[in-house]
This record gives sequence, C-alpha cells and structure tokens, in this order.
Amino acid sequence: MTRLPEGGVLAASILLLLLVGCAGTPEQAAEADATATLPAGQPIKTLVYECDDFEFVVSQGDEQVVVHTEDDYRVLPQVRAASGARYEDGHMLFWSKGSEASLQVGERRYSGCQLNLARAPWEEARRRGVSFRALGQEPGWVLEIQPERHMLLDADYGGLRVLMPTPEPELTDGGERYTAVTEAHQMQVDIVLETCADTMSGAVYRNRVTVNLDGRVFRGCGDALEPL
Repeated sequence: MTRLPEGGVLAASILLLLLVGCAGTPEQAAEADATATLPAGQPIKTLVYECDDFEFVVSQGDEQVVVHTEDDYRVLPQVRAASGARYEDGHMLFWSKGSEASLQVGERRYSGCQLNLARAPWEEARRRGVSFRALGQEPGWVLEIQPERHMLLDADYGGLRVLMPTPEPELTDGGERYTAVTEAHQMQVDIVLETCADTMSGAVYRNRVTVNLDGRVFRGCGDALEPL
C-alpha cells in the first residue's frame, strides 16, 4: 500500500477526541473505536483524494471536515457554495462535488483531485490504530488487528462479527501466526509474506492470509498499515 499523508501525532489526537466516550469493557471499547463520531452524532467518513502530484485525506461529517495534509491538519466548517460542498477557515479551502475535489492551502491550489474509494477503508482503519488489515471474497470478509487490543473478523458480508483479544504473534516459516482462544471461539490467523491478488478486484497485496475460526477457514490477502 502507498503511504498516505499524515498529520503526525496531532492529527491522530484530533480523531481520538472525536471518538465516542469509552465503554466499560475491552469489547465495548473496541466497538467504540469502530464507530467513531464527530460531535452531535455525525458519522465520520474517511475519504482519500489523489491529485497530480499531491494527495490528502478528509474525515467528513455533516457540517465540518478535518483535512489532513502531509504536514498539517485543519478542521473546516461548511460554508455556502453555488454547487458541491465547500469548507473553509480563511487559510484552507476544500471543495468537492461527486468524485472530484480541489484544495487550496494559502496561495497554493490543487485542482482536479479524484476520490480513491478503494483506499478509503484502509486509511480509516489506520487512523483507528489498526496495524494489519486483510480481506477475502466468497463470502466477503475483513480482518483487522490492533496490537495489544483486539482482532475483529467481519464475515459473511456483515452477518458474522467476532471480536477476539490480540495475542503475541508467533514466528512461522515465512510469516507469523496469531492464536486467540475465548469461551466462545478459537481463532488462528496465519500471515505469510507472499504476493497475493484479491479474487474480485485484482488488487495486489504483500501478504497471503488464512483465518481459521472454529474450524471454518477464510482465505484472502492483507497488508500492514503504518502507524500515525
């Protein structure tokens, strides 16, 4: 995966401030991480825009956005626009309509930027502290691993959702293995450093992944995510 622009520790901090209040148990806290919101219950939507020689990330709510560039981040309120959606604060201006956007930072303007929908869920996971993400098809499934916290398997196109504590990984021949056991489930995740192509999109990843949940096997591809 191409490294995305970061706003550093401050950029991560603002998203943490936007999270819903922490719940009492680790499982509840993990669920809160996965449902971050802006004030007044506005849902966060992470968007990745690519320009000719520049890219930026937007965390979008109903009435404001957080724009993350390589060396800055800013919270922009929504203002009136003749068309599309416009957000600005006097120094930075973000405008979008459909899949196209433009960004102005001071005197510099980036136009013709295009939304990359495929990268958005990976970037959103990274900003929630996920260190590894994998996916597979038929049926569709997604695995997210947060170090020292939890592993979340969302399978059967959302029909199956299992949260397990993240164990210390064991080194294996060509990769690593995570084995977690609770009263309800047993999960083993094998990650092998081997080029892997998604069967539906054709996207290429650096790792081949096998998830065994209570004897049911899911196969797919994944990548490590760089921390903020």
